[in-house]
Amino acid sequence: MTATLIVLGTAQDGGNPQLGGPVRGRPRMVSSVAVVTGDGTTLLADVTPDVKAQVAHLQTVEQYQRRQGSNAVDHITLTHGHMGHYTGLVQFGREAHNAESIPTWATPSMASYLGENQPWRALLDGGHLEMKEGFHPGQIASGLSLRLVPVPHRAEFTDTVGISINDEALFIPDIDSWEAWPQAEEELARHRVCLLDASFSSLTEIPGRDLTDIPHPLVSDTLERFGHMTTGRRMILTHINHSNPISVANSPEADAVRDAGFEVAEDFMQIPFGSD
Repeated sequence: MTATLIVLGTAQDGGNPQLGGPVRGRPRMVSSVAVVTGDGTTLLADVTPDVKAQVAHLQTVEQYQRRQGSNAVDHITLTHGHMGHYTGLVQFGREAHNAESIPTWATPSMASYLGENQPWRALLDGGHLEMKEGFHPGQIASGLSLRLVPVPHRAEFTDTVGISINDEALFIPDIDSWEAWPQAEEELARHRVCLLDASFSSLTEIPGRDLTDIPHPLVSDTLERFGHMTTGRRMILTHINHSNPISVANSPEADAVRDAGFEVAEDFMQIPFGSD
């Protein structure tokens, strides 16, 4: 069954622009993707503070319009417990009437974090979300399978995973470094579409802040490390901080990304995959 991956947001957790700040390049919503199958079944990967606008965009997609039921989405999966990746869950409570027993796929630590802390616990107690714990959920709907891929990232609250969908599309919005993940190349090679953390281009792009406190691979490191893998595979950079010059379409940094065979993700780009 053909499915479509829809990039719903491409910015780091604070969005672009950030609160009270200027926009650099195009405005961007917070990093998230959805996959919609041919019958309209919809999986949302990460639930951001921008989720209302992101689901509003989904409602314009032809495949999504085929879906049945009143829930906003059919399945949810979460990468980790940092602010931009789950706090949109507040929109799935009884106030909104758009969530009833939505299967929510997460690691045991993420499930425990939600279950032990309000207001998230209320979403579970009220039957709005149904937690599904584990790293290998397998097939969760017709034409839709899921695998959670552990990656190294700051674990203040939960562990972190990338999201593998049908072993064709891989979503890794956050990782500390590629060096810290020995399986990186092997895992990327399994997928023909890879959306990868591109938070920063330079450790000095935010004056007065030590970016080593919030480690991410620099864009140049990603291009160098995986540049040999771009043939026959879409390598797309996402989770872009508001300070990162690759968000400006004609910047030298964005040109370098394209010259290396990569893409800079844009909000609402659509990527078909699968087969009929």
